[in-house]
Amino acid sequence: MARAGLLRLVVTALLVLAGPAVAQAPPAAQDDVFTVTDVAVDVTDATALQAREKAHLDGQRQAFQKLMQRLATDDSVRSPRLDEATLTSLVRSIDVTNERTSAVRYLATLTVRFNPVAVRDVMGSAGVAFTETRARPVLVVPVYSVGGSMVLFDERNPWREAWAQRPPRDTLVPIMVPLGDLRDIGDLGAKEAMAGDTVKLEALARRYGAAEAAVAVAAVSLDPITSKPTVALTVTRHSGGADLTLVDSFTGESADQSEALLARAVTWVERELERLWKQDNAIGPGQSERQIVLAVPVASLAEWTEIRRRLSGIGLVRKAEVVQLTRQEGRIAVTYVGETGQLRSALAQRDLELIEGQTESVVRLTGPVRR
Repeated sequence: MARAGLLRLVVTALLVLAGPAVAQAPPAAQDDVFTVTDVAVDVTDATALQAREKAHLDGQRQAFQKLMQRLATDDSVRSPRLDEATLTSLVRSIDVTNERTSAVRYLATLTVRFNPVAVRDVMGSAGVAFTETRARPVLVVPVYSVGGSMVLFDERNPWREAWAQRPPRDTLVPIMVPLGDLRDIGDLGAKEAMAGDTVKLEALARRYGAAEAAVAVAAVSLDPITSKPTVALTVTRHSGGADLTLVDSFTGESADQSEALLARAVTWVERELERLWKQDNAIGPGQSERQIVLAVPVASLAEWTEIRRRLSGIGLVRKAEVVQLTRQEGRIAVTYVGETGQLRSALAQRDLELIEGQTESVVRLTGPVRR
């Protein structure tokens, strides 16, 4: 009798934590994609108040353009011309730091948080395909090849140094580079990286918390006649057994331009990895919503709560409705946009695995439960 009462108590607690019937996205994880930071404004006008008002409006326009460049599949897309009322209606909030004023001048740094629903509507009306899913980090393993020798974790690796000195970019694909410490040296060598040793590469990526490893080989050579340097670039992504290789080359005018060529190569790799991500996860204008019912095995109250929290933080998920809950499992009707493969990819970025079966689809947690 006491056991039955305890079980009823547990199921009641689960139902309470299921919350409202419909959990609308987004909380913090999705909002972060729609937040633009470090927008610098500097405006002079007749008065400090007028300068401030103009600066905040200019800052919102700058931020929206940056947001468009971040999300749009086409890097060259321009933000649609919006009147002041439409632009301000897209903004959820503004944080101001480093504020300075004089009688006629206003300077500040803004953080602008946009309303995801309103932004989607504007981009859809403008016919812009976009991606709002942020990828888990990619670990770039930089192998430097010159004169027949290969260098990875070595102080004389200018290719790794170029990665260390790269400026920050506003991107949906965060990139990490190994530190090159003693543990890295023991875990992976240049030849193993070049050979695509998936076991060692995947272990290294996991240790850094990355979703996958990409081996980037920069082969530097000098033309014997013109002395012009060339960087031949080969980038191989190792992800879940499906390898993809990208190639390009860069040529300079003089031997002392090798450093600049390596910096160009870094930018190219970053942009190509982001381009591929956006290409695979793009949402086209007017793309209709779909629904899938997911079975959720209930191992514990904490795991159930964590799965629902992660689902509600996924940009493609428009709503998640709890339709059934027992002691063993729950069922959630998920409304989303895009293809099923895109939903699977978005779930994976939140450590959720979508398993499609003949009779039902299951979602399960692959990462640790937040304590």
